[in-house]
Amino acid sequence: MICVKRWVLGFAVLATALQGQETPRPNRVAWFEGFPEPLPEGHSELAMEASSQMLRPDLERSGDGRTFARLDGEAWQLTGDWALPVGSSRINVRVRVASRSGGIADQAMVTWHSLFRLPQGGRLDAPKNRLTYHLERDGRVIGDLSRPGLALMDLDVAWIRPFGTAEAGGRVGASIQLPTGRQSDFSGSGSTDGLVGGALWRRFGDWRVFGQAERVVLGLPKDSPLRLVMDQTSFSRVWTGLGWQGAGAGLISGLGIEVSLAYAGSPYRVGLSRLDRPGWQQHWSFRHTRLPRWRFGFSEEAGTFVAPDITGFVAYRLGAVN
Repeated sequence: MICVKRWVLGFAVLATALQGQETPRPNRVAWFEGFPEPLPEGHSELAMEASSQMLRPDLERSGDGRTFARLDGEAWQLTGDWALPVGSSRINVRVRVASRSGGIADQAMVTWHSLFRLPQGGRLDAPKNRLTYHLERDGRVIGDLSRPGLALMDLDVAWIRPFGTAEAGGRVGASIQLPTGRQSDFSGSGSTDGLVGGALWRRFGDWRVFGQAERVVLGLPKDSPLRLVMDQTSFSRVWTGLGWQGAGAGLISGLGIEVSLAYAGSPYRVGLSRLDRPGWQQHWSFRHTRLPRWRFGFSEEAGTFVAPDITGFVAYRLGAVN
């Protein structure tokens, strides 16, 4: 009888924990923080993210001498999602507050790469614990951040329409991002931007496959400084991944793991190949049947500087877990 109760409890927790596909936490770089957030799931949630990023010093100037780019710092960001059911749809408001500084992770990153005999990527050539987000084109400063502090980022309002079930289903939606941040310090784009997208998932026993695709459209005014470093005002993002969730209550038997690969197009044209070309990130998320409201994870860039070196997050689902 005890075994049966445990099995039923585990199955019930599993059923609540696997309601559709959860959007991987975005892996932002300073110059992308002002662009629309990924289409949310439509659940109220709080998340804390920490990221460390650095553009290697030998790539700071473009070959034609027109662009000077410096990116070195850390960010701690609190993200709040408030979701409201409206008939069969949902309205989601996302608010972000970020603390950006030089941080303390530089030495840890150097030690990590030394331990596993990995290339340092220019880390030994840059001052440690430095905050400097700077982008300059033809002598004009596009944005600059060198003083630590808190910033209210752009605010996202999304409409989401789910369909299907937790076994097989999806959602479609659209969002607008309002310019509550400032373009001059990379906390916003300085314009009202938009996004349309959708997600699909399918469950096979304890396994789940999922994907999400989006098109971002920027509403930059004609006099926006960002137009000097862009050759387009729209780009695409895609996530695809695989997840597994145990049904037990033990440390290992109740563990859930999701791994996804993300593609983000780059609207930038600054003459630096690792910023102009699309970015790729890998996302790892973990959860447990004993902690159905929580999930933890990290993201890492893969060969470009369109995303931070590494981002870690913890998220807590508010309200009913369904």
